[in-house]
Amino acid sequence: MVRKGLGRGLSTLLGDRSPVEGEEIENSTGLPHPEAPFVPAGRGLVEIPVGAIESNPFQPRLEMDPAQLEELAQSIRQQGLLEPLLVRTHPTVSGQYQLIAGERRLRASQIAGLGQVPAQVREASEAEMLEIALVENVQRENLNPIEEAKGYRMILDGSLPGAVPITQEDLAERVGKSRPAIANLLRLLDLPENVQASIQAGRLSQGHGKVLAGLSPELLQSAWEYAVREQASVRALEGFVKKASRAGAPPKAKASARKATDPAAGADPHWTAIEEALQERLRTKVHVRRGADGSGVIEVSFFNHEDLDRLLECLDIEL
Repeated sequence: MVRKGLGRGLSTLLGDRSPVEGEEIENSTGLPHPEAPFVPAGRGLVEIPVGAIESNPFQPRLEMDPAQLEELAQSIRQQGLLEPLLVRTHPTVSGQYQLIAGERRLRASQIAGLGQVPAQVREASEAEMLEIALVENVQRENLNPIEEAKGYRMILDGSLPGAVPITQEDLAERVGKSRPAIANLLRLLDLPENVQASIQAGRLSQGHGKVLAGLSPELLQSAWEYAVREQASVRALEGFVKKASRAGAPPKAKASARKATDPAAGADPHWTAIEEALQERLRTKVHVRRGADGSGVIEVSFFNHEDLDRLLECLDIEL
């Protein structure tokens, strides 16, 4: 079953554009800077020389695995590029384009040595380029938590030309995530740079970051060092923080640790993380109720028939 992605996602941002078959374009790929074919914005698919496409300057994804790129390049050599790129005409350089979505496919096409690639041309502002690239990566789970959080922050702040600040609720609707999930990601940007770097490099997870976020600077530093040194799980890090707090952390940090690890208070970060992970995966409200004997119930909310169909597809259930 083909997965549709998150919420309204890219279909909302791109509109209902059904690709129309473009005319075949004759290009001289031997030229260092070939002339890009003229096509009205939104017209449909055209073949564009790879060298005429510049990467998206607002691409939120910074890290790409070289081995995975080579694997995709090998597939492209054998099958061609099956999914077109999305581009806009370059705002300042005649005959060139800027990528909107498809950074990984563009890089793999370059590695594969393709002369030209299929692409759809459309108009897009800088803010739309960021938002579309961000949603594409979120849907494909390509971003690490820090990259995702930084992309959300730029959209919320309206810091790009043509953009205006929006609320977390508006952003949640546009990218197909819950508002708490976005808020939790944004909290990671309040962590020190060394902690953010560990999360971005994959040495720590978003769950580790949530545990570290509420700590005093002294306890945060020692807990971060422990987590990286011991390659500790989130639960092990919670245990370390609890013991360190009891051993003499400031009163405020002790109170935070008790609240975070007291199941009776309903704020056990392990179960909270499970709920939020399910909510992020299913893109709907999820509540986990657990019993003292280890049993429990997972409640998943849906709001209409279309939402139920989406959930069934997320769970790979075909009726």
